[in-house]
Amino acid sequence: MKTNRTIKEIYNAPVVMMGNIKLRQAFPLPELQQISPFILLHHFDFNIKPNDEAFYVAPHPHRGFSPVTFMFDGQVEHKDSLGNQQVIGSNEVQWINAGRGIIHSERADSEFVKQGGRYRGIQLWINTPKALKMEPASYQPITTQELKIIQENGVEIRLVSGELEGLKGPAKSEVITAMMRMDSGSSYTLNLDNSEHVTIYILEGDLEINQQTQANQHQLIWFDSSTGAIHLKAQSNAVLLLMAGNPIDEPLVSYGPFVMNSQTEIMEAMKDYQQGKMGFLY
Repeated sequence: MKTNRTIKEIYNAPVVMMGNIKLRQAFPLPELQQISPFILLHHFDFNIKPNDEAFYVAPHPHRGFSPVTFMFDGQVEHKDSLGNQQVIGSNEVQWINAGRGIIHSERADSEFVKQGGRYRGIQLWINTPKALKMEPASYQPITTQELKIIQENGVEIRLVSGELEGLKGPAKSEVITAMMRMDSGSSYTLNLDNSEHVTIYILEGDLEINQQTQANQHQLIWFDSSTGAIHLKAQSNAVLLLMAGNPIDEPLVSYGPFVMNSQTEIMEAMKDYQQGKMGFLY
């Protein structure tokens, strides 16, 4: 008899403010600091009025992890200290490996702002092992044409990174991330490595999990690291982010935009940023 992978915990993502931007933070929470290798998840979802320039994140640095933006609706413009300038749109992704340091900014794309519309996505921070934290930074825009698509019976999975169903996502990472949409009444079964931390965040809709547990919009489902399949059934049209990866068993110290292994390394990151060693972006 095949077993199901059990649910470890379900968390509600509370509303928080990032400057003047209202969003939901699935983690970290007081009771949940991380689901290694995933260390932060922000979910934004609002409407931009025509010609409203309200969404703008000024230039800021990062070191030691990958900040990844999954755009479900809308268009975001990215600029960075490596000289990249790129717009990604609905169902596309920008993958930054901050490495030893990068400065970037984000704003709603000017062409999108002219018309306005729904602006919805996830920013996910993925930790980097100590051995790789000081590698050169990189930026990878991932378009709809590059994403690996799995479609069956009302389910669409856009595989961004890692391996799933014999396919490999285009992002330069072994961690599994995928944008999922499920029509009401559709079902899908996930079979993932039992060593991996597996979690699902629900941007929209309601799910029945393993024929017995109900999960709703703005909830994060964390599964035990055990054998067994995960059976999903959409109770209404659902939009999800799937995340799975092997935990990083190392000390983690973070301060604002820096994620390292010790307080000394955090101080070094701050000093390097102040001395211009992460480049410049005005």
